[in-house]
Amino acid sequence: MKSRSSTLLVILVLQALLLSAAVAKGRAGPKKQCWCGECTSWSGVWTCDDLLTKCAATCKNCVPVSTGKGATKYRCRDFLPENCGCKIH
Repeated sequence: MKSRSSTLLVILVLQALLLSAAVAKGRAGPKKQCWCGECTSWSGVWTCDDLLTKCAATCKNCVPVSTGKGATKYRCRDFLPENCGCKIH
């Protein structure tokens, strides 16, 4: 039974690596200039972590974020378009 679990784990890890490599290869083109400054990558798919005073009208998943100063800011959790990375700091 342990052998099956190990084999399954190896297969899942290899699939994740192949998917990451395929997405990374697809994103190798020229970068577009984007509006996002702080990003997080989830297996090659990027989301923006910038805090905004309001989300853009095109944002489908706008999440309110409470700041320590009693104010509320917003974060758009949509995925960024392909070939659109973060600004270089």
